[in-house]
Amino acid sequence: MIRAAALGLLLAAPARALSPFVEQLRKAEARSASDPERVEYATRALRAWMPEDGRPLLAHAHFARAEGEAARFDDARAEDDLTKALDIDARNDRARLMRARARAALGKGAAAERDAEDYVAIAPEDPEGWLALGEARLVQGPPRSGKAARDAFAGAARLLGAEDPRPSLGEGRAYLSVRRYGEALSALSAAAERPQKRRAEILTWRSRAYSALGDWDNAHRDLSRALPDLERVLDDRRRIGASTRGLNAARLTLADGYFRRGLAGEALKSRESALADHQQACGLGLRPACARVAALEKPEPKSAPKPKPKPAPRRKNPKGDAGDRIYAN
Repeated sequence: MIRAAALGLLLAAPARALSPFVEQLRKAEARSASDPERVEYATRALRAWMPEDGRPLLAHAHFARAEGEAARFDDARAEDDLTKALDIDARNDRARLMRARARAALGKGAAAERDAEDYVAIAPEDPEGWLALGEARLVQGPPRSGKAARDAFAGAARLLGAEDPRPSLGEGRAYLSVRRYGEALSALSAAAERPQKRRAEILTWRSRAYSALGDWDNAHRDLSRALPDLERVLDDRRRIGASTRGLNAARLTLADGYFRRGLAGEALKSRESALADHQQACGLGLRPACARVAALEKPEPKSAPKPKPKPAPRRKNPKGDAGDRIYAN
């Protein structure tokens, strides 16, 4: 990777000494990753690149654009730029870590795991590498999402200590993936004690453990606390101009929260509130919720009237047979 000091000197040079490529790259570097103009200026730089600008700076321009794309949850484009950056400069360890995260977000678990393992081998004292490794294993499903994922999150926990909720959150998700619901609940409850900025995520996952254990009251309670935060996440992504994929992911998470609270409401015999939750989820595009709306909007079948009791048979008067009569003295 091009040395930071050399890059700083180059980008700080007077504008008249800069090529069009470097001039646009300098503008990209002046913007934060969350600023949409970072992607715009990095794109202009890449279009203006000439061989005399040098391949190391070309790699850096791809990396700079990937940072902006990742901030907008545009994981597919970020993966592409990070791959181009690494093809030129395989020593860019930050790019390898970022690509591991992007690939995990895209569901490319095995490729993400390879990147994360390479990063952990280079930087074993960075907890972010262990977290990325755990996430890469989680998205692969069993068996990789079980003990192998928990081992990675344990590596992060050793470095982060008890105050960071992410290792416990990862451990809980790993237990959920292999249906060990009691242990998942324990790990997720530990994360919920110090949620930091991940309260909604933790409560959403913990509600799954409660539901699997049949504790519908606590599942409903966790989702009720999480849903306002999930609404804000979707609003924030709209505000920053997140990619379509990023918006859809937030929308699906919100819809799933309403849907599963609706199921908890049904289990708790709260038909009207369950219907309202399913309607919200259906409006957000979750088709199973639409099916539940249709089912709950049907009028409840009237119970059949109770059959009238049959009258007791009347006893006939005894006939004149002496053997049928009882005489009192």
